[in-house]
Amino acid sequence: MKKIAFTLGALTLAAAPAFAQTELVDSDENGTYSMAEMLVAYPDMSEETFAAIDTDESGEISIEELAAAQTDGLLPTME
Repeated sequence: MKKIAFTLGALTLAAAPAFAQTELVDSDENGTYSMAEMLVAYPDMSEETFAAIDTDESGEISIEELAAAQTDGLLPTME
């Protein structure tokens, strides 16, 4: 399985909810993250937040969308 890890920044940690695990796993290895995969790492994620992150409306979160969501403060960065 592919695993993506990101460094947890102090500013993001202070601004983000404390519900993220340390690992986001692409369990089907398709290169993107489904709502189900995101919920493993972010169990409190709402459908609205997922939709806000999924800027191309593909129903999946790409690496680029994930990085942008972390930069924009929609998600904490991963350790």
